[in-house]
Amino acid sequence: MISKPDFELNDEYLQLALDMDLPEVELEHVSPEEARLRSEAARKRFEDQGTSEEYRMLRDEGWPWRQAAYIMWAAMPKPRSPETQEQLAKEVLGLASDRAINMWRKKNPMIDDRVAMLQAKQLWEARPAILAALAENASKADYKTHNDRKLALEMLGDYQPSSKLTAEMLKSVSTHSLDDLSDDELSALSAELRKKMEGGK
Repeated sequence: MISKPDFELNDEYLQLALDMDLPEVELEHVSPEEARLRSEAARKRFEDQGTSEEYRMLRDEGWPWRQAAYIMWAAMPKPRSPETQEQLAKEVLGLASDRAINMWRKKNPMIDDRVAMLQAKQLWEARPAILAALAENASKADYKTHNDRKLALEMLGDYQPSSKLTAEMLKSVSTHSLDDLSDDELSALSAELRKKMEGGK
């Protein structure tokens, strides 16, 4: 059984993620004050439309608003709005292009790591609904739901695909050929595999 990962960032991870000095705007021919005003105006437009729990969580972690907005957007399933990274940069983040986003990602791999963590969190939160749908389909007496039954029984340990049994057999015999084994050794190997089939004990 796969255990649920910890989706909260520890202090050491956050320090690594946020220590890097990453400018939020491209090197345009504007003063730092003009760049700040553009950023504030874009942030106000963005936040006035309403913010998600994920965005607020990222801001609480210390991410600058543009990077938090990008991470939240990149973690969304497609189709998403805006459709492209370029559109996000121009229409939402108030940038001239998406070059700044590419620079952030290149200089700080924690950004892509955080995107992946948010995507995994969404999957874990959907887990009860996924299992409920599997149980519903697997219990139908319909040939179309054969794969659901097979998966459910495999997850419950009541069924092992032949490919898994073959892998277990190859692992058990290691580098030896079955032809080299005596009848007693083959019998012991068969008993071991049967034991694994009956519960993996």
